[in-house]
Amino acid sequence: MGDDDEARAKVRRLLLSGDNTLKNRDDPASAERARARFQEALAVAEDAGLGEDILLIIRRRLAPGDAGPA
Repeated sequence: MGDDDEARAKVRRLLLSGDNTLKNRDDPASAERARARFQEALAVAEDAGLGEDILLIIRRRLAPGDAGPA
C-alpha cells in the first residue's frame, strides 16, 4: 500500500469514526470527540496532498452548525 493509499484509508477511518460518534452518542462531549477526529482527518489529508474533493468533504463536517455527515 502506498503512502497516498494509507493516508486515504486513515482519513476514511477517522471520518467513519467521527460520523458514528455523532450518530450513536447522545452525550455533549461526543460532538467534541467527533470534531477532533474530523480535524485529524483534515490534517492527514492536507499533509498527504489529497485532492480538493476529499478536503471539501472533511471541511463540510467541520463547518459551524453542521450536525453530522455531509
